[in-house]
Amino acid sequence: MTRFTLIASSMACAILTTGLMAQETGGIDVTGIPSGRGVYLRNAGGWVALNSTVMMPFWRGRDVALDILNVGTDHTTSEIPGSHSGVQIPDTRPTLYLHDIGVAELYLVHLASKSDYREVRQRVSRHFGEWAHFRPEEVAEIEVVGINGDVIAIRPSSGLKAGEYAVTVGGQPGYEWLRMGFDFGIVGQ
Repeated sequence: MTRFTLIASSMACAILTTGLMAQETGGIDVTGIPSGRGVYLRNAGGWVALNSTVMMPFWRGRDVALDILNVGTDHTTSEIPGSHSGVQIPDTRPTLYLHDIGVAELYLVHLASKSDYREVRQRVSRHFGEWAHFRPEEVAEIEVVGINGDVIAIRPSSGLKAGEYAVTVGGQPGYEWLRMGFDFGIVGQ
């Protein structure tokens, strides 16, 4: 009888804990999310980490003389190595989980695939503190849900087209031009 009571009490505690966790996380289950800092998605096989890279805008073939005269190019590009991400998914509205990553300057951007890299073009401001901005046509609207102190979930507001994408987060104040990019691809159907 004591053993039965102990098992029943343990099961009740487990159910109560799971219920409280679901309430705390807004009903989103993040059980087993890796403890490392990063952006993750969950598929049938478990948690998958998105690759990260530093995205820094730069000019290609920039002519300094034209820039001094203020007639130079009005855009820069940020690049990610490889023509495609190692993480390709069929879901056009994936839920991505940011673990221990600040959400300052958080964007989901479409990347153009080139032969050996992917890029996103950015408009340039002549004010260094506001140096480069993503073009509105490259930015997907997202829904953000706080799950707990160090995990948030983001999801595109509408379905994404097949192609390459990156979740980007801005740098610290004064370094807005420096971003971290976490990439993935949506496969065509």
